[in-house]
Amino acid sequence: MKKKMKPRSIDKKYNAIEKCLQILSMFSLDKSSFSIKEICEQLNFNVSTAYRILSTLEDYGYVSRLKNKNYVVGTQALYLSAIYTQSNHLEQIRPIVDFIRDVSGETSSFFVEEDDKRICLYRAHSRDEIRHNIEQGSRLDLNRGASGRIILAYGKRNKDKKGFYKDIRDKGYYLSINEHNPSLFALAVPVLSNSDKFVGAIVVSGPITRFNEKQKSILLNLLKDQLKNIVMP
Repeated sequence: MKKKMKPRSIDKKYNAIEKCLQILSMFSLDKSSFSIKEICEQLNFNVSTAYRILSTLEDYGYVSRLKNKNYVVGTQALYLSAIYTQSNHLEQIRPIVDFIRDVSGETSSFFVEEDDKRICLYRAHSRDEIRHNIEQGSRLDLNRGASGRIILAYGKRNKDKKGFYKDIRDKGYYLSINEHNPSLFALAVPVLSNSDKFVGAIVVSGPITRFNEKQKSILLNLLKDQLKNIVMP
């Protein structure tokens, strides 16, 4: 049987949407500004195509054009972020992350899963001079770090009947020491909804010189106490 072909106009429509998404996917925390020349070179677009798509994205607020003619992410991204956090009942996490930082004096974060990555949705840095190289919006490997272990244990590996991830669920937390930065520790616990649906991981992290068994107990109690304040369907 002869394969039914899609109407040409539909192909063009999807092609244009894909090009829009390709441009938006270029922006990152490491590089947040692009010239039209850079966009054309990286995506193999001609100038007229890139300019047309960027003009449309600018009209809808997804990108903004600076005085130097470079493009950056527009304010529509913030609006969509607000919709995402509200629709997933995550707006209550932000003050909890701040509170954990204020009480512990250490950096506090909240991570969620996206495909094979963990996304730092909220982060409150410690006020001391020791800083981490992670900011809100960072996309990190899922199979590393305390938050990644928690996300896997309660997500993709939640059916494991024994082994590493089952042990994490039995303990209800994961402690990362000397995993990818020997000078830091990270302690993570899962955030579960009222119906026991896994939402994400809250993490407290800081210099290993300030960590011991007593501090571990204090931080675990702090994290678990704050989880009681989270109400999700």
